[in-house]
Amino acid sequence: MKPFFINTYRSTKIAASLFIVSACICCIGCMSGEDNSPSGKVEANLRELSLDENKLSEANTRFATNLFQQLTANGDSNNLFFSPYSVHQALAMAMNGNDGEVLEEFIQVLQMEGMSQEEANQAVKDLTSFLLEVDPKVKLSIANGIWYKEDYQVKIPFKDAAQHYFNAEIAPIDVYDPNSVDIINHWIEKQTNDLIKDMLDFIPEDAVMYLVNAIYFKGDWTYNFPKENTRKEKFTLRNGEEIMVDMMNLGESAGFKAYGAADYTYLEIPYSSEQYSMGILINESGNLSELYPHFTLENLTDWRSNQRDVNLILKMPKFKIEYKIENLANDLQDMGLVRPFSFHKDNFTQLFSNPTHPLKISRVIHQALIEVDEKGTEAAAATIVEIGVTSLPPYRTPAVFTLDRPFIFFIQEKHSGAILFMGKLENPMES
Repeated sequence: MKPFFINTYRSTKIAASLFIVSACICCIGCMSGEDNSPSGKVEANLRELSLDENKLSEANTRFATNLFQQLTANGDSNNLFFSPYSVHQALAMAMNGNDGEVLEEFIQVLQMEGMSQEEANQAVKDLTSFLLEVDPKVKLSIANGIWYKEDYQVKIPFKDAAQHYFNAEIAPIDVYDPNSVDIINHWIEKQTNDLIKDMLDFIPEDAVMYLVNAIYFKGDWTYNFPKENTRKEKFTLRNGEEIMVDMMNLGESAGFKAYGAADYTYLEIPYSSEQYSMGILINESGNLSELYPHFTLENLTDWRSNQRDVNLILKMPKFKIEYKIENLANDLQDMGLVRPFSFHKDNFTQLFSNPTHPLKISRVIHQALIEVDEKGTEAAAATIVEIGVTSLPPYRTPAVFTLDRPFIFFIQEKHSGAILFMGKLENPMES
């Protein structure tokens, strides 16, 4: 039975110029095998994180929750899915093209206060290495690429930082050739296992650089949902309407970690060795606007620290969300990244060695996809930054816990706390 398809678009005004592209994909075992038995635990490759890695992980999480609050500020009842990790890393690469007050704006919005630029870059490199290696059963790859206008000269320090800390491939590109857009799109498709296609619509003649980040992640649920248990069941929307959805059913009790408050429940659904998990935040009313104020770094830290082991028979809907934000520029400006979005002589002064007209970010495009089924989760996301020139019940016996109303969800790594993807499911049948 095919998962439901969800397709959501959020658009803002598009400007033209230089692009920074970050593509991010998370693919967790949707297409592999028919074995419905638990995946079983494997030994994680854990190590002590450095002080700067912990600071960066906290910065990533705070940025993720801040961006989520910004994107949900209108209180609508549409589905949402995006990768804060992708947006954060794309902006972190862009940060290296600046100094002075503009650099400080990037540091503040990316929540990197108290870290020097070099410390932040090193933490990106080290935390990326940790995420790549922590779970031997999870396939994770992270790639970066930079294309720049072929008659421009990239400053050596910027190029060195991109190569050393972000392991970026760097090459010139002919922005006047309409076929050049295919070079970047094909790279994104390759790095995202062909899930993000034709993301970049065109290359304007005043574009001077593209920075691209791509992430691929594949794993299985720790406990798979037997396909024969999936049935049509009710899902109650925010407005009280009931619809029928494909509801997966674990069938037998399994161990989960959960935190119950008076008006909401936090639950972790683990993948593989349990280093990666899908965090769920749900309330009784199904009105997620009531949950948004609770979704902060401080509360998430508290939930993770005080959660307890519970035995549950979990039921959750199959779903698929495809989401595109045509421009994050207004949202990022509301979050405090203001000066880089207007032509200013201090913008991106560390990017090129040849003289240029003032530069600005004119577009930040983000596209993401997630599919959840019995075997696991498949998800993808991409970010393009364009810069221009000019409560849980008692558990004496295993309880059935059903995600049959809207909920917030996010994919996270336990040891570091890093959040790769996040979103909200309002309607599993939304199209």
